[in-house]
Amino acid sequence: MHTKSKATSLTAALADQDGPIWTETQGLEDSEKLHYWASVGKSFTAIIIMQLVENERLSLEDKLSNWIENVPNGDLITIRMLLDHTSGLYSTNEDPEAVKNQQHPMSLQDNINILNKHGPLFCPGQYWRYSNTGYLFLGEVAEQIYGQPLQQIIKDQIFTKIGLNDSHTLSIQDDVSNVAKPQPSSDQKPDIRTPGPAGPIAATSSDMVRFWRAFLNGELVKPATRDQMLTRLYPMFDKKTYYGLGIMAMEVPGPDGKPTIRIGHAGGMPGIKAFVMIDPVSRQYVSVALTGDGPASAVAYNMLRKWQESSVP
Repeated sequence: MHTKSKATSLTAALADQDGPIWTETQGLEDSEKLHYWASVGKSFTAIIIMQLVENERLSLEDKLSNWIENVPNGDLITIRMLLDHTSGLYSTNEDPEAVKNQQHPMSLQDNINILNKHGPLFCPGQYWRYSNTGYLFLGEVAEQIYGQPLQQIIKDQIFTKIGLNDSHTLSIQDDVSNVAKPQPSSDQKPDIRTPGPAGPIAATSSDMVRFWRAFLNGELVKPATRDQMLTRLYPMFDKKTYYGLGIMAMEVPGPDGKPTIRIGHAGGMPGIKAFVMIDPVSRQYVSVALTGDGPASAVAYNMLRKWQESSVP
C-alpha cells in the first residue's frame, strides 16, 4: 500500500491488534528519525492523569486551585474539565503577543498572566472550547504529584511500561535535530518544544500504533477507565467530531458506506500535521504524521478505508 500526499516528509503505520505493524516513511533527512505528533500527544498526558485517578492520587472532581493559584475560576474548574476542554480557559497560545513570540517559551506564570488578561470565556462546564492551556495545567498537576518532570513521568509510566523505544517526550532544552522539521507555507518558525503537555511527543508511526494498541488493550489504564474516557463526548469544531477525556471520536463512512465511529486524536501546528484513527470494533489502527501542509487526516482515513476494503495491509 502506498500513501499519496504533497507532504515534504511523512511517516505512516497500519496494524491490527496483535499482528505486525506495516510502516512507510518518505522524505526524511538522514539525521531525522522521528516525527512530531503535536496534539496527538494530549492523549499521553491524559493517560498519565487517568493513571493517577486509578491509583486514587487524584480525582476527576478535584479543583485546579488545589495545585495552581490565581487561575480565573480555578476554584470551580475540575480536572475533568481540563481533560475534556470544558474549563472555559482561554488557550494562551492564541494570544497575539504569544503568537508573535512563539519561539520564546512561556513560563507557568506567563500563562496565568495571559489568562487573567483575557478572563474566562464561559462558566466552567457550560460549553466546550479547545484549550491547550488546560493540558499545560494537567502536566503541572502530574509533576507536582510525582515530584518529577513530565518527561520522566511519561518515560516511566508509558514508554518503559509498553516498550516504546522510538518515542521521546520533548522539553524546551532538547536537541530536536533527529525530529522532522516543520515546513510551514508561511514565514512562521514554530518550535515543537514549546507546546509542552499539550503536545509533548515525538515518535515513529509504529510506536504511536503501539501506544494506542496498549491503551485499547488495557495495558496503560484499566478497561473501565478506558471506557470512561469515551463515555461523555462533546461536539468539536469540525462536524461529526467529538471529544472525551483526552481522546477524540469521529463519525465517518464505514466500508459499507454506513456511518461508523473511529477514535484517536488529531494534531497540528504550522508545517506539521498528525492523525491517529482506530476502528474500535475491528481493532485496526492507522497513524500518520507529516511535515508541510498536507492533510494527515485524509491520508489516514484513506489508508484505513483501503485496508478494510482489501482486508490486506
